[in-house]
Amino acid sequence: MRSLHFLTRYRELVALALAMLAAGVLFVVFHRHGFDDPYITYRYSANLAAGKGFVYNSGVAVLSTTAPLYALLLAPAAALGIDLPLFSNLVSCLSLGAGGLALWRLGLAWEEPLAGVASAALYTLFPLLITMIGAETSFALGLVLWAFVAASASRWPAVAVLLGLATVVRADTVLVGIVLGVGLLAGRGRARPWWSGLPWGSAAIYTLLVAPWLLFAQAYFGSPVPVTLAAKRHQALIVGSRSFGQGLIDKLGELWALPAYRLLLILALIGIGYALLRRRAALGLLGWVALYSLAYVMLGVTSYFWYYGPVFLGVTAAAGLGVAGVAAGLRRLVAPQVAGGAGLALLAVLLVAQIGSLVSLESRLDPRLLVYRQVGEWLRANTPADASVGTLEVGVIGYYSQRTMIDFAGLIQPEAAAQFDAQHGYLEVARWSMERYRPQYLALREAALPLLASSPDLARRCVSVAAFSSPSDPDPMQIYRCDWDMP
Repeated sequence: MRSLHFLTRYRELVALALAMLAAGVLFVVFHRHGFDDPYITYRYSANLAAGKGFVYNSGVAVLSTTAPLYALLLAPAAALGIDLPLFSNLVSCLSLGAGGLALWRLGLAWEEPLAGVASAALYTLFPLLITMIGAETSFALGLVLWAFVAASASRWPAVAVLLGLATVVRADTVLVGIVLGVGLLAGRGRARPWWSGLPWGSAAIYTLLVAPWLLFAQAYFGSPVPVTLAAKRHQALIVGSRSFGQGLIDKLGELWALPAYRLLLILALIGIGYALLRRRAALGLLGWVALYSLAYVMLGVTSYFWYYGPVFLGVTAAAGLGVAGVAAGLRRLVAPQVAGGAGLALLAVLLVAQIGSLVSLESRLDPRLLVYRQVGEWLRANTPADASVGTLEVGVIGYYSQRTMIDFAGLIQPEAAAQFDAQHGYLEVARWSMERYRPQYLALREAALPLLASSPDLARRCVSVAAFSSPSDPDPMQIYRCDWDMP
């Protein structure tokens, strides 16, 4: 009884301690993990810290990061010589813990403590969210979740600050403001005039936070819209490319094929129904996830796994509500303690499955990270500082090489992205980029992109000077030096 009294009295401290414990364990286990895309943002941070400007390639003002504020927040760490990938992984893990804590608080606001506990645990330990470690995803989601917490208490200035920061981290979080605004108007009923009493001061705070970035980006880059948006829309035109919508269907199908995750999805459906019938305060969060998914389908972008972070947040939040809904239904048949125990048993089944997936995930490091880093470090040590390098994935190689990168995926050079269509895929755009930009070096996996095998003239001009592979990924990445003066 004394321990129960302690937990009740100090539940905020206990929840905070558990969230930070989970974040710490995640960092210890997954600090070596990552993927290529966030390294583009890291390079913006490193260049800014080095006095080269807020750019990817030195002297070229192109906005290729979708997370500008995140890049700015990492810049001081870069200036201090801190390992940015490691530091960003720490931020990701802390953000997952903070997001879980926010979901627990939302459960209290929804008058469903069990839903809060279940959502927090499922979200913090959800394997597909942890695969996004190192990116800005969990940081942005943490800001969004705490904005919903502030909104549940009508703390609109705090909402404005959190959403303002989130919008500059990732522009798509502006949709949260739309959802909250619609909720405010809907809750006012027939009040007239409709604009009276709305939190206009908070709207002004939001504008003051976002407007400076928009003005700077327009003046510095020519547009606040990242060129990567157009690139990924063009990539969706490639024959065989998956759209966001198709990728979402595939990922949900993959989860459905696993029994424990099938239970998760069934509970999420129950949770959506429970929110509609009994806990409409939760519809704001779920509505944002639905609007986000619809927006990405309408944007027509290709499928990248980190785009689904908000969707997985929605699944875990809905599943937490489903656990609470099942317990609420059982309370009509059995004692409240038994019903609550059944809900916790369901949560335990889901968590056991997730922890099993995390154990498996821990041992599956992306072998490309090591190879790409070796390639980048070799280029930095063995090529002129002004050398240019062509490759398909520029993140890790570009970050460690600090050379001018020519990106065959069109994320750095928007002109290259414009070449993608139903007749022109990565191979054709790589050929176009080589001829257009004529990089002095080429980093290439011929097995993945047979550029030289399909281009005799390039094969004649480019000679291999180094090769790197790993035991778990024996397909070598070759570095070629290309002579464009050869007749």
